[in-house]
Amino acid sequence: MTHPSIRSREDLAAYLADQIGRGVLQPGEALPSERSLAETYGLSRSMVREAIRTLDERRLIEVRPGKPSLVREATVEDAVQRMIEFFDHRGVTPRNLIEARAMIETTASGLAAERATAEEIRTVGEINDALNASEFVIERVRLDLAFHLAIIRSARNPLIETMFHAIQPYTVELLLRSLTDEDVSRTGLAYHQRVLAAIADRDVRTARREMRAHLTLGLTMFGEDIDRNLNLVAQDAIRKITGGHVTFQDVLDLSRS
Repeated sequence: MTHPSIRSREDLAAYLADQIGRGVLQPGEALPSERSLAETYGLSRSMVREAIRTLDERRLIEVRPGKPSLVREATVEDAVQRMIEFFDHRGVTPRNLIEARAMIETTASGLAAERATAEEIRTVGEINDALNASEFVIERVRLDLAFHLAIIRSARNPLIETMFHAIQPYTVELLLRSLTDEDVSRTGLAYHQRVLAAIADRDVRTARREMRAHLTLGLTMFGEDIDRNLNLVAQDAIRKITGGHVTFQDVLDLSRS
């Protein structure tokens, strides 16, 4: 029986890659045989073989001669690389993202100073404390993202939250750049407490000013990276990460939470 959306080796490779990325096919799980895939999707064995080769080249699977191919367990670098491939970035640079985030989050911070409840402010503070205590980069990225998202949500404007989610995949990559740079990380994270204090004090003007200063640090601290393709910047940043373990889904979840 054929599959209406799979008519070529490229279609099959994309479909299987999506199944792996979404966790339908788990690490260590065997792929169906070439014969089974060919019969299921109405493709030739040679087309299936080429699709399998593509997945192998992308380090999504392990091809074992004479045995079923297995879904690979992703390393940190694999996970981020696959996340980069998953999203269409259309030539986005760090400068582009900083400008967009400044528009969205400066406004959100001012609104949060007006609207956040005591419980929401306490939550933002707890996230920031956990971020400052964390040592693993991927966890710090998750917590940094959570800090900003908590402020966005406390602004109580669903359209602002929608806009933030639209650029979230890019933000994850920019956070990788920032949090693998000791100077940027140290300088940038100091602003979190200032933003939090301004929101707690209901000081709209200061909350907006401190958030804008925080978000635009990269304009002066990223050097040549500021106008490079964000994909390449993220790839360079991830090479600095040593130790720890993360799957593709772990990193992808950062962009969807």
